[in-house]
Amino acid sequence: MPILYAIKGRRFAYVILDALGIAGAVALSDALLPDAVLSGGIAGFAARAALVGAAYLASFYAFQVYRVIWHYSGMSDMYRLLGANLAGAAGALVGLGAFGVRPPAAWFVFVLLFAAGFSLLYRALVRDRIGGRGLPSEGDGDDGARSARRRILVVGAGEAGRMILSEYARRGWEGDIAGFADDDPAKIGHIIGGKRILCTLDGMGRVMHRYGISEAIVAMPSAGAGAIDRAVSILRREKPDVVIKTLPVFTRIFEKSLSPDLRQVGIADLLGREEFSVDAEAMQERFAGTTVLVTGAGGSIGSELCRQLLKFKIARLIAVGRGEFSIYSLAKSLAEEMYYLEGGTEIVYRIADVGDARMLDRIFAADRPEIVIHAAAHKHVPLMEFNEAEALRNNVLGSRNVFDAALRHGAAECVMISTDKAVRPTSVMGASKRIAELVAMSYFLEKGLRTSIVRFGNVIGSRGSVIPLFREQILKGGPVTVTHPEVTRYFMSIPEASILVLNAAAYASGGEVFALDMGKQHRVADVARSLIRLFGYAPDRDIRIEYTGLRPGEKLYEELFYDPALLAKTDNPRIFRLNAPAEGYNRHAVDNFLDRVIPSIYTLDSLAIRKAVAAVVPEYEFEIPSSPGFTSRLVT
Repeated sequence: MPILYAIKGRRFAYVILDALGIAGAVALSDALLPDAVLSGGIAGFAARAALVGAAYLASFYAFQVYRVIWHYSGMSDMYRLLGANLAGAAGALVGLGAFGVRPPAAWFVFVLLFAAGFSLLYRALVRDRIGGRGLPSEGDGDDGARSARRRILVVGAGEAGRMILSEYARRGWEGDIAGFADDDPAKIGHIIGGKRILCTLDGMGRVMHRYGISEAIVAMPSAGAGAIDRAVSILRREKPDVVIKTLPVFTRIFEKSLSPDLRQVGIADLLGREEFSVDAEAMQERFAGTTVLVTGAGGSIGSELCRQLLKFKIARLIAVGRGEFSIYSLAKSLAEEMYYLEGGTEIVYRIADVGDARMLDRIFAADRPEIVIHAAAHKHVPLMEFNEAEALRNNVLGSRNVFDAALRHGAAECVMISTDKAVRPTSVMGASKRIAELVAMSYFLEKGLRTSIVRFGNVIGSRGSVIPLFREQILKGGPVTVTHPEVTRYFMSIPEASILVLNAAAYASGGEVFALDMGKQHRVADVARSLIRLFGYAPDRDIRIEYTGLRPGEKLYEELFYDPALLAKTDNPRIFRLNAPAEGYNRHAVDNFLDRVIPSIYTLDSLAIRKAVAAVVPEYEFEIPSSPGFTSRLVT
C-alpha cells in the first residue's frame, strides 16, 4: 500500500502497474500451460508479453480508462475497465496470430482472468482506501479519532441507505456505521454491504443503547413528513443528545445520482418532503456559458441562487450585494463549492447598493451581464411598516435602477424575485414589491426589456424568517411566541425555492409572472410545536407557546395569485404561469410614482406615502400603526 500512496494521482503510474500486471498474467499463464506454449526462452516470453501488453494498453487508452479518477469511481467505471480487458484479449489474439504465435484458447482465458483480476483489484483498493482518506468532511478529524467517538445508525435500508453506506465505504469510514433500521419488519436480519439491518423504527432505542449510537442518518428521501417526524421523535426520546442528519429535500431533483450530502435534520423535513424534479436540460441550455448577475447575492435566496448557478457551467457569475460581510461569507462558501465542481466559472464580487444608479451603471458597463436575477429587497414586514421611505427606495427605486442598467448595457433578460405578500398587500413591504412587479412589467411593455417575475412564499431558514427566532427561543427555554393561533404561512426550503426560480427563468420569454407551488399552508403554531419536538421537548409542557397578536401589516394567510382561474401549467408541475400577467398595470400610475413620488419620498409623511402607494396599487389596504405598541414586541 505505501507504493500506492506514493503514486496516487499520477496517470503514468496506472500504466506501469497495468503493464506489470499483464506481464505477470502472461508469466502465470505460461507456467500453468508449459507444454502448450512455444516458450522460446526469456526472449520468447518477452515478445509475447510485449505484444499482449501493447494490445491491452492500446485497448485501455481506447476505452479512456486512464481518464477515470479512480478514487471517485463507480460501477460504470469498473464495467468500462472490464470491457477494455475483453477488447485487449481480442487484440492480443489477433496480434500474436499475425506473428505466427498461436497459443491455445485456454492460455488466452488465463491471461484475461489474471490481467483483468489484477487491474480491477488494485483500482478497487485505490477507490476504497486512498480515495476515502483524501476526502475529510468538515468537522472530522482523522479516521481513528472519528471511529472512537461516534457510531452511526442509518435509518432506512433502501436505495438511499445503501448509497450512504457505499459513500462511507469509499471514504474508508464504513467502520463508523453500526447498521440499519427500517420500517419493514421483513428486512430485519438481512445484510446490506456487510452491515446488518438491526431493527424496526420502534426498536431503535434498544439498538442505540446496545451499540452506543451517537449519530443517526435518516435516509428516507421519499418518505412523508409523518414518517420522518416519527423517526426523529423516537430517536430524540431514546437519546436526546443524538445527532440526527438527513438527506436534503432536493436530492432527487437531478435524477442522475443520489448524493449523500448530509445535513442535520431540520423543520423542513417535518413539514413535508414531496419529491419533485426540475427541467435540468432547460436550465443547462439557458444558463450554460452565460454571464449572470445576481443582486442581493449575500442574502439567503441570493447566495443559494449563486450556488445553484455554478452547477450549470455558467461562464461568469457577478455577485452583487451591499453588505460587506455577507459578500465575504458568500465568497468563502463559493470557494468551497468550486473545489468540488468541474468547470471554470469566473466569479466577480461587487459591493453595491441597488439604490445607487451610478454604481450599478459602472458594474453593468464593466461586467456586461447577459442574464440578471434581481433578488435584492427589504423583506421584513413589521420593520418596513415604520421605514416606508426606505422600503420604497430599495424595493421600487432599486428595481428601476437594475432594469435601467440592464436595458442600457444590453442584458438579454431580467428575472425579478417577488413574494406572496405582493398579492392584495396589507403591508408597505408587500405593496412595494407589487409596485416593483408593475415596474418590471412597464420595462417589458414600454421599453422592450425581457423581464419576468417569480413569486413564492416564506422560505425556511432565511434571515428574518420565523424559524431561526423559534430556535433561539427554544434554546433559551421558551416561551415560543406566535402572533395568532390561526395564522398560516407557506414554507419552502431555500434550495428548493432557488432551483425552482432558475427553472422558471429557463421558461421565460418575457412578460411572465410565475408562481411556485408552495404546497399547503401550515399553521405557524403547528410549525412551532414540530420544532419544539425536534429539539426533544414536549410543546406546552416543557416549552410554552405564547400568542402575541398580529403585527402591523401582517395577514392571517398569504396568497400567490389574484385569480386561480388565470393559472396555466408549465412543463414543471411545481411552476405556474399567469395568463394575465399585466392585470392591474396602469402605465400612467407607474410613471407618476417613479417620476414624482420617488424623488420626493423623503419629504412625505407616513399617511402621504401610503396614499401614494394606494394610487398605484388600488387593492392595497393599510392602517397607520402605533409605533410605541409595535416596538415593544418587534422581535416576537
